[in-house]
Amino acid sequence: MPIDNAHYHGWQGSLRSPWLATLALVRVALLQVLRRKLYWIVLALGLAQFFLYWSIIYAVTQLDPPPAARERMLEAFGFSAQPQPGRPSGYILFMERQSVVVMILLAFSGSVLVGSDFRLGSLPFYLSRRIDRRHYIAGKLLAIGAVVSLLTTVPALMLFIEYGMFTSSTDYWIDNWRLPVEVIAYGAVLAATLSVLLVTLSAYLQRLAPIAITWSSLFVLLPLLRSALVRETHNRYWNLIDPWRDMSLVGRLAFGDFDSPFERRLALWALAILSAISAAMLVALVRRVRSVDVVE
Repeated sequence: MPIDNAHYHGWQGSLRSPWLATLALVRVALLQVLRRKLYWIVLALGLAQFFLYWSIIYAVTQLDPPPAARERMLEAFGFSAQPQPGRPSGYILFMERQSVVVMILLAFSGSVLVGSDFRLGSLPFYLSRRIDRRHYIAGKLLAIGAVVSLLTTVPALMLFIEYGMFTSSTDYWIDNWRLPVEVIAYGAVLAATLSVLLVTLSAYLQRLAPIAITWSSLFVLLPLLRSALVRETHNRYWNLIDPWRDMSLVGRLAFGDFDSPFERRLALWALAILSAISAAMLVALVRRVRSVDVVE
């Protein structure tokens, strides 16, 4: 058939940067997660704690007690809206409590968002377009980071906004402007570390069962092993083998609240460990993507 009869025609518009394709990868990844009913159950569990704290903050602020009494009432429910020396704020603690739900969701998402691209041969389709391996890797990392942020950073920021809205003035937002910075910094540590780990593991393991087993070993068995080693050896440096603990320590570097100088040293060691592991995993991911043959 002549090409004119097939109604093909040249592109008349201006070509956009292929880096914008990373946003399309993020959008497709989020749709893949939201289309599965099982993931909705996990998301509901993750948002249950958010709605609980939202209701508690609303109820306490509507009673309009003095600030000190209001803080005591919130602390009775395990939440602190005011920063205190030597301990993280309630928003950071909320994000840490979301770790179980985040771990479960990511364990199931890795096979769908990344592993299937290698297992079903979708990756050559992506790379045969104008995007290259850099854009694909960046898109998948941003997609996993977006999933993590939707369960941690975004709800924590919404709680901060809610608390300031239901107080008598904007003084809370002005006096505690560092709190959202701390939340964003801690959320960035979570998103960056978890996305690199999950995308790399999923690229090599591909199937759901191996990914879930390996992921659970990292974030369930290692914390249990860490507790046992610290208890038996009385050496607190064993805390560094727990990735959740490492991410928490690195996140606290953003606001500098530590119980002791030793905790700060642990945080610096945790930063070095996470940086080295993330760099090694990123190199392994690049090598894995480069091994895929692409016909352009």
